Amino acid sequence: MANILKILGLLSGIVPIILTLIKEFEVPGFGKEKKEAILKAIDLFCDKIDNLPMTKEKILNIAGNFIDIVVGFFNLVGIFKHGNPI
Repeated sequence: MANILKILGLLSGIVPIILTLIKEFEVPGFGKEKKEAILKAIDLFCDKIDNLPMTKEKILNIAGNFIDIVVGFFNLVGIFKHGNPI
């Protein structure tokens, strides 16, 4: 039970960071590069945390899937506009 609470605590801390990074890195185009930059930031974030409740690879996998969901939603509702990279 305590491990589940640690996982939920970690995820609740990472979700706002991911959302902020998605919005800050948003420039039309370069989706793959933006996702890689966010995952690298999460990787560095995980390096600073002692006693992760799950492996860093699982955290990055969850973060990558969450990024895909959020970006897909933002595209669907029109928050992000598709365009040609400059």
